[in-house]
Amino acid sequence: MARSRCSRSVRTITAMSLISISGTALAGPEPTPIPIDLSKVQTFGVTSLGEVTSSLPDLGNTNRGTECQLANTYASESFAGGTYLVQAGFVEGEIMAARYTLPASVFPIRIDLIEALIGTAGTTIQTTTQWSVLVWDGPPSTGTLVASYSSDDVILPHIVIPPGPAQAVDVAFSIDPGDPEQIFITNSSGTNSFTIGFRIDQHQSQSGTGCITPPSQNQNAFPLTDNTGVASQTGNWIYAFDCGVFGCPAGWSTFQSFPALCTPSGDWMLQATWTSFTCEAQTGACCDGSAECFDLTEAECLNIGGAWQGAGTQCATTNCPIPEGACCLTNGNCLFLTEDNCDLIGGTWQGANVQCNGSLCPIGAACLPDGTCIEGVTALEASAMGGTFLGVGSTCMNANCPQPTGACCITSTANCLILSEENCDLIPGAVWLGMGTICDGDGDTIPDGTCNPPSPCLADTNGDGMLSPADFSAWVAAFNAQAPACDQNTDGSCTPADFSAWVANYNAGC
Repeated sequence: MARSRCSRSVRTITAMSLISISGTALAGPEPTPIPIDLSKVQTFGVTSLGEVTSSLPDLGNTNRGTECQLANTYASESFAGGTYLVQAGFVEGEIMAARYTLPASVFPIRIDLIEALIGTAGTTIQTTTQWSVLVWDGPPSTGTLVASYSSDDVILPHIVIPPGPAQAVDVAFSIDPGDPEQIFITNSSGTNSFTIGFRIDQHQSQSGTGCITPPSQNQNAFPLTDNTGVASQTGNWIYAFDCGVFGCPAGWSTFQSFPALCTPSGDWMLQATWTSFTCEAQTGACCDGSAECFDLTEAECLNIGGAWQGAGTQCATTNCPIPEGACCLTNGNCLFLTEDNCDLIGGTWQGANVQCNGSLCPIGAACLPDGTCIEGVTALEASAMGGTFLGVGSTCMNANCPQPTGACCITSTANCLILSEENCDLIPGAVWLGMGTICDGDGDTIPDGTCNPPSPCLADTNGDGMLSPADFSAWVAAFNAQAPACDQNTDGSCTPADFSAWVANYNAGC
């Protein structure tokens, strides 16, 4: 039977970090991955008994040695800071989940800690997110739900993130060692596996079901994935809300069975720490999938995705094979090759033992963060470049890629707007400060609608944005006309001395 628990009201304030953001919301709850780069992720530790900390909780002493307490994750990025994808488009009631398969010999196990990264791509308001963690014996679609805990701001606090640039929290939920209701997985499903899940119960701001108008990426927090592609197509799961013709297939799906346009482009930032109660410390040779070998226990080997060669075997007498996997070619075809051979023919290796299938290597066009469009790439390649994949068979002909925005500084008033470079150029006396820049006149990283106008480039006499011999002709014309552009030494007058000043300014560059 599933059980639920709620806890004490505590709010957490996350650390702000500098970011780089690209992406716009789509209609319907399809994923809209937005890259963010965080130097730090704030830990939001909370136990089943309602204790809240800003660090990972004490998991207690198992008296079984460190080899009996292991962590499983498919994510390649650190939970403390790095480059992530905010999966905007995730609506209320949807669940990100990860299923982990273990050796049958390690069961029963106890779930000690569940971690999930939730973050924003830069918000204008404080966001409050209601959430639940869930645990299944077996896969979430057919297994048994053995535990669920939901925030209520009485015992378990909601996630509160202040407004500002992109930021994230590591929701580190643990079962208090003193809690009599521990989470045990006995393998009653017979699948040698368990699943952890994190559900968004309520956003800060969602219109209706979120199917027609997706939750605003400027007013809500969303689950995060890593930014290095999907390592496990069958281990990552998603429970999608039923939006009918407006969205993706409803219910439970693995990333492998989900349509390519709906599938998140990275592994969920989920991690489970667990303890085995039949732990044996026997070691054996472990081939890690890259022809490397390590002497590890069976559980440790499985935890790194390796192939255990058996108790008592040693790396000194073991030859680990070079793994093969799906290699996606630029024309959309797929070959089963080693990573080195895939690189030789310009392919994109999908990982060890990943099989070729009809939907693995679809190619199309992608919009890049700088507003340009590229054709003949897979969704994985588009994600690696920080771009947005436009769909299988798409081209750049009618792509209409969104142009990057940045601070547009009006030099006469120091007022500032966030605009594209093209729109900024339409404003007299305005200067575009670059892609991703913000209006931050006082330099505290918080947008304030002001800017520091850049110093004028005096040598650019013709005002075309570049220095060239044509600027000398323009200066001569300004000198003859006694125009303001003639005054290169800024003494308020136009004299032959300004010629020497123009030469110095030209050589100094802008």
